[in-house]
Parts: sequence; C-alpha cells; structure tokens
Amino acid sequence: MTHHYHIQVKGIVQGVGFRPFVYNVAVSHNLCGSVSNDTEGVTIHLEGPEEAIKQCVDIIRNNPPPLAQIIDIKITKLPPNGFKSFTILQSTTTGTRDVFIPPDVAICHECLEDFFDVHNRRYHYPFTTCTHCGPRFSIIDDIPYDRDNTAMKPFSMCPQCYEEYTNPHNRRFHTQPNACPQCGPHIVLCDSSGKVIQSQFDAIISQLQTILKHHIVALKSVGGYHLACDATNDHCVNLLRMRKGRPFKPFAIMVSSLQFLETFCLVTQKEKELLLSKERPIVLLKLQKDIVSPYVAPGLTYIGVMLPYTPFQHMLFSSNDESIYVMTSANISDEPIIYNDDDAFERLGTIADYFVTYNRQILSHTDDSVVYVVDEKPYFVRRSRGYVPAPIFIKETPLHILATGGDLKNSFALARNNVAIVSQFLGDLATPWGNDLYRKTIAHFCKIFDVKPKLIAHDMHPNYFTTMFAQEQTTLQTVAVQHHHAHIASVCQEHSIEEPIIGIAYDGTGYGTDHTLWGSELLIADTKEFIRAAHFDYFGLPGGEHAIKDPWKIGLSLLMTSSVDDSTFFTQKQEKEFVKEIVYKTINCPATCSIGRLFDGVAAILGVAHHISTEAEAAMLLEEKALEAIKDTTVFEVPIKQEQTLVIDTAHIIQEIVNMIELHVPVAAIAMRFHRAIAEVTITTACKLREHYSINKVALSGGVFHNRILLHLITTGLAKKSFDVYTPHKLPCNDGGIALGQIAIARENIHV
Repeated sequence: MTHHYHIQVKGIVQGVGFRPFVYNVAVSHNLCGSVSNDTEGVTIHLEGPEEAIKQCVDIIRNNPPPLAQIIDIKITKLPPNGFKSFTILQSTTTGTRDVFIPPDVAICHECLEDFFDVHNRRYHYPFTTCTHCGPRFSIIDDIPYDRDNTAMKPFSMCPQCYEEYTNPHNRRFHTQPNACPQCGPHIVLCDSSGKVIQSQFDAIISQLQTILKHHIVALKSVGGYHLACDATNDHCVNLLRMRKGRPFKPFAIMVSSLQFLETFCLVTQKEKELLLSKERPIVLLKLQKDIVSPYVAPGLTYIGVMLPYTPFQHMLFSSNDESIYVMTSANISDEPIIYNDDDAFERLGTIADYFVTYNRQILSHTDDSVVYVVDEKPYFVRRSRGYVPAPIFIKETPLHILATGGDLKNSFALARNNVAIVSQFLGDLATPWGNDLYRKTIAHFCKIFDVKPKLIAHDMHPNYFTTMFAQEQTTLQTVAVQHHHAHIASVCQEHSIEEPIIGIAYDGTGYGTDHTLWGSELLIADTKEFIRAAHFDYFGLPGGEHAIKDPWKIGLSLLMTSSVDDSTFFTQKQEKEFVKEIVYKTINCPATCSIGRLFDGVAAILGVAHHISTEAEAAMLLEEKALEAIKDTTVFEVPIKQEQTLVIDTAHIIQEIVNMIELHVPVAAIAMRFHRAIAEVTITTACKLREHYSINKVALSGGVFHNRILLHLITTGLAKKSFDVYTPHKLPCNDGGIALGQIAIARENIHV
C-alpha cells in the first residue's frame, strides 16, 4: 500500500547538502516525492511503502550530513499524491522564517585533494569548496540559503560548475559558493595604496612567500583580514607591534601541520582534536622550544596556534612546510576585525606593506575562535568563526529577546521559542566604529533569524554603551541584569540547571546592586534571582577604571588598605603621594572587591607589572611567574569574616605577601602561593555556603577563570570536596558569554 508523509525539518539544514542527501536516501529506498528549502527549513514529501518511509526518516534523523544540526522534525500523514518520481524543487518563501545558518568551516580533505591535483580543473584555485566545507555564515545575506542571497550572486556559474550544481550525485550539488577559475572570484596582490601588483595565483603565492619574510601583509581570509609576517623574524614581529600599537597582547601563529607543530609545542589529545577539527580554532599551547620570536607572545609560555583552514592558507606553506607565520586579526586596538575592502585599505594602510584581497564580499565578519584546554576540557576565550551562528537550545521563551551583552569582548544574543543565537565576537565597544558595527550586526541577525525583539536585556552598568543602546529602544520592555548574575545564569542555561546553585563569578569589574564595583562574587543563584552570599573585602581603585592601565596604583591602594608600610614600594615619590591622597580622601577612588584588580595589584607589588597596555596583562604575567614555581605547594590561610555576608580578608592576603617579600621568598614562589591561597579560600567559602544553604552544585564563570592555575585548583579542589562542578564550554567564561545569561534571567522575569 502507498503512503504519503509530509516532513518538516528545522535546524541547520540549508547550505549543508541536506537536499541531495534526502534525494539520495529517498531514491535508494525507491520512494517518490520531493524535497525543497523554504524559510522554515527543509520540506520533504515521501510517498511509497510505509516501512521504506520509516527507514528513510530514521536515516535522515540519525545520520544527517556532517554539517547539519537537526533541531526538530515534524511528520504529518497525508492522502497519497501520486508522485511519479523523487525531485528537488525550487526554494519557496513561507510566512515564517525559521532557518539556522551553518558556520564557516575548514576545507575538507576531498576539496584539498582537488586543490593540489595538477590534473583537476580546480588545481590551485583558492575558492575550491563543496557541500561539506568552506564559507557559509560569512557570505549569507538572507534566507533561504540560495545563491542569489549570498555574496556569490555576482558570479554566474560556467557550464561545468552548473552541471555539478544541478547533479544530485555530485558533492557540489547546490553548493552555493561553487565556482572555478573560469567563473568564480579571484585573488590579487596589491601594494599598500591598493595598486594591483600581481593577479596570477601561483605568482602571488611565490611573491608572497618572499614578501612575508621581511614585510607585513594584510590577508583577506574567510571572515575578515589577517595581519601576517614571519613569526621567526624579530624585526618583523616588533614592527607589527609598533605599527599596530600592541606592545604586549600575544599574536597567534599559523603552521603547516600538526606534525611540525609537535616539534616545538606540547600538544595533548584534546588539543589535537581541536586543531584538526572542521572549526579550526586558535588553540593556546605550551611552547617547548624557542623557535618563534619571543616577541610573538612576550614573556608567556603559552602561544595561540592554528592550522590552515582555507586553500590559500595551505598554499602559503607549499614551498616550505616549516614556515611559521604570525596570523593575527586585522583590527585597531581591540575593535572588531576589519572585513570590508575599503576599510582595510583606509585603516590598515599604515600597518601593512602589502595586501592580498579578493573580489567577493564578506557579509558577516568573524574573527578566529580561540580555545584553551585545562584537564583535557576545552574552554573558549573567543567564540566566533567555525562555531557562530550555531544555535543553543534553551527553555521556551514567550517573547523574542535581544540580550545586548557587555562592553568588553562583546557578543550579543537573540532568543525565540527554545533557541538562542549568540553572535560572533565583536570586541570592545569603545569607539564609534565599533558601535556602528554593533548596530549593523544586530540588524543583520534580526533579519536572517527573523527575530523581532519585544524585550531587551542589558547590563546594570549605567555607562555601558550596550545599556544606552537598550535604553534607546523606548518602545520595548527592558530588563537590567546584574553582571555576575548573568555570568552564573549563562552556565545554568548551558547545563539546564533550574534549581539554585552556588555561583562563583570572578572577573575584572561588574556593576553591583549596591553601586560599587564587584568582581569576587559567591552567589546563591538560579536563572531568576540571586543572593550575594560572599565576596572578597573592598579596597580603593584610585582614578577609577583608569587605574587598570597602572597596576602600581592598585598595588599601593592594597598596601594602604592593609596598613602595610609602603615606603619600600613604588618609588615614584611625587605621583605616589598624589595617589595616596586620592585613596585617603576617596576622591575618584571607587570601592571594588574585584579579583581581577586584586591580581593586578599583587602583580605590581611583586614587581611583575607596573604599567600595562592591555586588559589582563598584569594577571597573565603573574600567572606566568607562578608557573615557574608550579610545584610549590605551600598554602597560607585566609580568614573569612562573618558580616552581613561572608567577607574574605583581602588585607590578610596582602600582609602575607609582604611578609614573604621581607623573608626574601622568590617572587615565583610568592605568586604560586597567592594562587593557591585564592583557590583554597574559595573552596572553604563554598563549603561554608553548602553547609548553610544545603546546595551541592557549583558553577564557575568570569574572565579570571582564563587563568589555568586557578581554574585547575578550584575545579579539582571542589570535586575533592564532593561538589558537582559546572563550567562553561559552549561559550567563553569572560563577558563573551553573559548575553546567554541575560536571556535566561530576562525570560524568568518577563511581564506579559
């Protein structure tokens, strides 16, 4: 008997070869019907014997194409339609837009073989791709995912490409960026003024391999421009630092292969998996051998490394597979990556000596994602290319929500129904250029994901750009969310935890409900509300957040708060007296309890960092110093005072550090003991809270947990005390993850 079923598939099902996959499965089961894209996903009609239809649906559900992610399948039985064959129909538009866009991923092995096969018509064609690899999110303008809605619209396929595109048995069937040297985009090499020097690909590569030895080059990649140079050339790397105004912040490097990488870096199994994954993130690895310039990551033993993910990048290593290139995001300071060609020549012309660009637009910028591994578990520093805009499943929300995120390391998020979409990394929102791009990116996401926000969740900080942006939307309901509550709620959301937990939020600074600067919070929280149960003691922040660039001022304030003789510290007498007066009189000296600022101050007291150029520099150098004494297991106790909340005695920590300095304990040992003291008092405080609140689940979040030593000591220490420990893995623990927490909190506090 003939049966007919209508099947609606939602999720990441466009741009991933889903229609040809369904076609081949249906035909192999002798079924008739059709498959098509629409603005809700993929619509399938299957007609034939019921058992064959059931087998077909099982394969679709359980073994979809590698880049697909099925969110929902709805199956409806209909009267037989009399289909004579199985066909792939043209895309249609329905009243609902419910499609999710696949991320950009690395070139697949088959396409790489085509690229290096001298007999293949795509030999050395840098835009070689197929259904299973290449650009997606970065080239999509709208849905459904058809060529006319992508940056490939200006490029008409040649007969050979069109034959592949229309052949259901070809792996390039309906691959929207499908192209070849005859009909697709092409690359050019330019000087810094934009004048074309070379347009023949092999000649470009040949010249580039020579140029990169002594010059800085802006390279247009999948989601934006990179700045590249020889990572073993001290002069080149230093020149890039000088031109970019980036004296400390580490550069990422790119190498040809895992095999070569293992000759100078320690690589664990999990790190190997990440390096070789289709997402190809930057992975922070421990250097084992001095092979790159020390100026790539000044004073640090961990370095960001990635493997090639585009045909062009693979070609860079064709003449020397032991080349090492700096491959850092092309931006100014911590702004978003530059991806528009006109912006690139205008804003990078004084940094790059040469440009390699191509004539296909990047419609959505994406930095390289950055991850690190602790105890063989992966953590994000930056979530972007390869991962965005994959959906995150959440509890059903009755309204469409926009969460604006924070002002540093910004990512915003949208939510509708039971799905949240967290944006790519947007950087710091401190410039008009960054603000403008933020607005444009939100508008683009709202369009392609069909979100019409009725509620905006934002940080409580009144001076954040993201707060002011939310307040501009006067027709919409807004919810102000406390910063550290958002950190913890994000972890709860990721792990589907609904009951109250102990949330440990350690970061730089966040605006507290008492209008002070928090940053060392132990909360009793769920996704609706929180109690501030414990924190470190307060100290003054002289000059406010401007003191972050001068950690010695924070160090001096900590010494004063601890009633320690500061006469032997910080010898710049005139400025020192001025800072002391600010602290004494509390003039522009807000109170903070931030762990991040505590790390800054301790780094200064130990002489590790007096002035810094980028956020977390002092803390990173302090961690680096502690790594030198990682085997020092000495711990000093830190008192916990019982006030309205539990208060950890910050002054005692400083007194212990000064005592060790006076006893001539090595700086590395003091740094390590400081880390251990923070971890031990955190665990002790969590135990006290468990006893009082009868809660055994603990969530960790906040940028301070990028510190490998602290993350390891606290997670393993809590586990030894039989806590259930939850950490963020789908999103960064820094402010790049708080938008998801803002959504969770806003959803629980909606007034409809």
